[in-house]
This record gives sequence, structure tokens and C-alpha cells, in this order.
Amino acid sequence: MRIVRQRVARAPAWVRRHGMRALATSVLAVASAGALGASCADIEAEALVVAEARDSDPEQGVARGRALLVEARALSPPCPAGEAMLLGGIASNLHILGRNHDAVRDYGQAIALLETGTPAQRAFLHRGLGVALLELESYELALEHALIALEASDSAADTIGSAKTAGNIGNLYNSIGELELARDYHGRSLAGFEATGFEPGIAGALLNLGSVAAKVGLKALEASDVAAARREHLLLRSYNERARELFSELGNERGVAYADSNIGLALDRLGQPEAALSHHTESLAARRKLGDLFGTLNSLLSIASAQAHLGRSDAAATTLDEVEALIPDDAFNLKKEVAAQRVLLTEARGDYRAALAAQREYGRLGALAADAEQRSAIAALQDRFDSAQAAREIESLRSDAEVSALQLQRQRQVSQLGILAAVLATGLLLVLWSRLRIGISSSRQLSVAARTDHLTGLPNRRHLLELMQLEVHRVDRGGGTFCLVMADLDDFKAINDRHGHDAGDVVLREVARRLRDAVRKQDSVARWGGEEFLLLLPASRAVGAACLADKLRKQVSAEPVLVGPQCTPVSITLTLGYSEYRPGTPLDDCIKAADTALFEGKREGKDRVMASPATGAGPVGAPASPVAEAVTQGM
Repeated sequence: MRIVRQRVARAPAWVRRHGMRALATSVLAVASAGALGASCADIEAEALVVAEARDSDPEQGVARGRALLVEARALSPPCPAGEAMLLGGIASNLHILGRNHDAVRDYGQAIALLETGTPAQRAFLHRGLGVALLELESYELALEHALIALEASDSAADTIGSAKTAGNIGNLYNSIGELELARDYHGRSLAGFEATGFEPGIAGALLNLGSVAAKVGLKALEASDVAAARREHLLLRSYNERARELFSELGNERGVAYADSNIGLALDRLGQPEAALSHHTESLAARRKLGDLFGTLNSLLSIASAQAHLGRSDAAATTLDEVEALIPDDAFNLKKEVAAQRVLLTEARGDYRAALAAQREYGRLGALAADAEQRSAIAALQDRFDSAQAAREIESLRSDAEVSALQLQRQRQVSQLGILAAVLATGLLLVLWSRLRIGISSSRQLSVAARTDHLTGLPNRRHLLELMQLEVHRVDRGGGTFCLVMADLDDFKAINDRHGHDAGDVVLREVARRLRDAVRKQDSVARWGGEEFLLLLPASRAVGAACLADKLRKQVSAEPVLVGPQCTPVSITLTLGYSEYRPGTPLDDCIKAADTALFEGKREGKDRVMASPATGAGPVGAPASPVAEAVTQGM
């Protein structure tokens, strides 16, 4: 295997241009017999070749990586960096095979092993972990690892590494609908790749910009702006035709398949479904050959859409059946896309009962996929990254500050006599301040008591009304919305009657704790009165409120509350109603809507979540066609 290392080190320009993919096939064909050299550099070079197999033969990449890992772990002295990079290479292939939970596990083990790796190695592992987490729709953690990778690449002036990670962050923002941010990051990615002439990256960035154009075009269609939609869909086709040409020159079959899929989508939206179907069929064949599970699913969804547009409803239904048989259990967004296509398909057939069932399934999946906490957490992580950059700039100015400090030293000496006099005056002021502080502390305690429910420690009705009014002003002034969730303990009177009012107080305190622990930091939980609680969810929509309300219902009822000296278990359940604030309407209307939804939930049997009639239970529309695909930059 030392021979392979020498080939890597002396690789000619055409091999470097192709990202060493030309070597991957020949290296993976070498039999696993024979020991590795003792050099960590040899192991790390092999790990890169294993990772490159993701674009040619990921199954073989996993097998070869694991064989090399056994040999690497037998080395003396050990080589933790080499083991970490091999694990990362294996995980990169697992991701392509759709085994993202396994990929996350291996990336996590690799990061734990890599104690003193280079910035490029840290960036590779964190970038790859971020990609796998994005596939699992864990957006907060995905961004956290992507930002770690971006910082590592930026600190090492690794333009290509930074561009790869910027592209993956763009994909994340694309996934959550922040399209302008997505376009900005993909533009940064393309600029970095073009500056270095890295053709695989240029092709991937073009494909990702096309993916954003597809979503912007779909929004334009929803707004009935046909001209803007056509411009974006022409961009989608143009970006992907350029990307396909580059991927083809590079021999990247996976990239060609992605580009074919997106060209097909553009043609479908431009009114050419027959030509679109041809591109989707070519993409599907390549993805099946590569074992790309999620790529296969996306191609099948696109084929079903094209078949439906051509009036081949039976063929489209059969294709959707095939998709459902392949989708992993936790891929809610893909399941939602299947439901959306079934809505359109059954409506076109005139089977409105089936269409209604599909619409309800679409809404249910949308609630499962939605997590109101994601966007605020992502914004916080972005702020953290910006703060880290600012800290580095402050560090660079520290030397200037030290010069200024020397100049001030003489001034301090002159002022020391004045300070001594000031200390005597300060002593007198402190005596006066301590008396004043006692009065301030008492006033503060009274203020807190006036805003807090004495039994549960939660904000009381008065305080929450103040917070809600502030939220109304924020929304009416700057846009957006918020939600309210009204929660009521079921059969609370029976608890008091059977176990006594002291037990009832214990239950209320415990329910308050469970509610408080389950919500976001920016959310407010208040005791509204008796056994009723009201939650204020800033910057939330109805689907997020529905998801949180159901989480609260399950969490509160998961375990009984122990009451009395005998620790008697008391089972409890909650009924919840939620509403979404409509800007410009009275706050009381929103509160009444949540209360009405709660009442309906009680009337229908308790222990459930109900939406107010004005809010609805979830999304009511289905997208007209699949979204464009983006390519990740795992290497």
C-alpha cells in the first residue's frame, strides 16, 4: 500500500483536477491482503481515496474502509488521526447509501478520536456530520457542525474547504425556506470554487443555485407571477445544463444524475413533461446503479409528477407506491411529498374522498416535520459564529490597545492622589447606598410577587397579558405572527375530591414544571386561572403550535404525579387548544379562539389537541411538483 501513497503524492494535474477519483477505482480494486505501512500519512491518504468512492461505488467504499480500519487499529504506535479519517471516509459512503444514522455514529466516533488533527481534517469530519444530520432533518445540529467546519477552513485560509461548507449551509437554509440566505451562501461557494478553479465544486455550486431558483420559481407561481416563475425555471435549467457538462467531463456519475433530475424538473415546469420524463428516467437508472437511496426516491417522485402531467394517472400511482415502499420511517418531508402528489392525483381522478384522506395525511406529516424551535436555534448559532469572527478581530486590535495602555500609565500616576480622596468620599456613599438598596430590593421583590403565581412560580395572568401586548406591538410593527396555546387539566376536580386540595396543589406545581421544561427559552408559560395554563409562542405558526401542543400533551401525561405521604400515583391528562394571531385583530379574539378550541377538545373527549376554526389544522395546499435537488459537499 506504500506504492499507492506514492502515487497519491505524485498525482499529475489531471488526477488532482478530478479530485483523485481516477485513482479511487484502481485503489479499491486492490486486494485487502497485506499490511499498511506504519506511517499515519499513508493511512490518511487511503482514507481520502475511500471517501472518494462515494461517487463511484459506495458499497465497495464501506467494505474497503472497514478492512483498512482493522489494519490501522493493529498498528503500533497507534494512529488516531488515521483511524478518524478512515471512519470519516466510511461515513461519507454510508451517507450516499442512505444510512445516515450509521453515518452520524461513525462521524461522531471520528471527531472524538481526532484530538490533534489539522484544520482540514476537522473541517472534513464536521462538514460530513453536518450533511448527514441535514438528511435526518436535525437542522440545529447540522448548522452547528457546519459552522465549526467553516471556521476551521476560514482559519486555515482553505478556500476550497470554506466553499464546500458554505454550499452545505446554503442547502440547510434552502431546506427550511430561507431562500435569500441560501442563495447568498451558494453564491459565496461558487465564488470560492471559481477562484481556485476547482471544477467539481463549481459544478456542485451551479446545481445548488439551480435548486434555490426552483423554489423561488415555485413561490412565484403560487403568487401568480408567471413571468418571474419562468425566469427562475429557465435559470434552473441553465445552471444544471452547465453543471451536467462539468460533471460529465469529470466522470462523476452521481453529479450527472443530480443535474439530469433538475433539468427534468425545469422542463416539467416549462410545460415539456415528455422531455422531462426522459431526463428523470436517465437519472433514476444512474442512481439505482450507484445505490443512492435518497436520489432514487427523488427521481421516482419526479417521474410520478411527470406521469401525472401527461395524464398517466395509473402509472403515477404505481410509482408513488414504489416510493412509499422505500422511504425510511423518519423521512417525514419525503412522505409529505408523496401525500401532496396523491392529493393532486386523486383530485384529477375525481376521487374526492381519497383526496381528502391524502390532504389530512399531508397535514399530519407537516405537523410532525415542523419544529418551531429550529429557526430560532439556527439564528442563535449563526450569531455565535458571527461573534467568534468579531472576537478574532478584537484580538488583532489588542496590541494597539496595549500601546494605549502604556500612554495612560503616566496619567494614572498623576491621578492617584485624587483617587485616594475619592475613596474616602466613596465610603460615605456606600453607607447611604446600602440603605437605599434595601428599599430597592424590597420594591423588586414586591414587583416579582405581583407578576408571579405564588403556587406554581409561573408568570400570572397579569404578567402574561403584558407580554402578549408587547408581542402584538412587535408583530403589528414588524410583521410575522405568534401563537397561543390554552391547556387545561382534565378532571381536576376529581383529583381534589379524591386526594384533597394539597394533592391538587402538588399536581399543579408538577404540571407547571413539565410545561416549563418542554418549551423554548423564548416561550412563556403562565397560570391563567384554576387548572388552566396559557402559553405564548413568539414567531410561531400554526403547524409549530400543533406540534408543540401534542408534545406537551404527551410529556405531561407520560408519568403519574406522586401525591400524599404514601406517594400515591395520580394519572393526569391535558386538553389543549391553539390559535394563531392575525395581525391587526384584537388580542382578545386570539385568546378566545384558543379557549374555544380547548372547549371543543373537552367536548370531543379530552386528552387531545384542537385548532381554532380560524387557524386550521395545518397546511391546506400541496406543491405543484417536486422541488429541485441540491448536492452536498461532503469532501
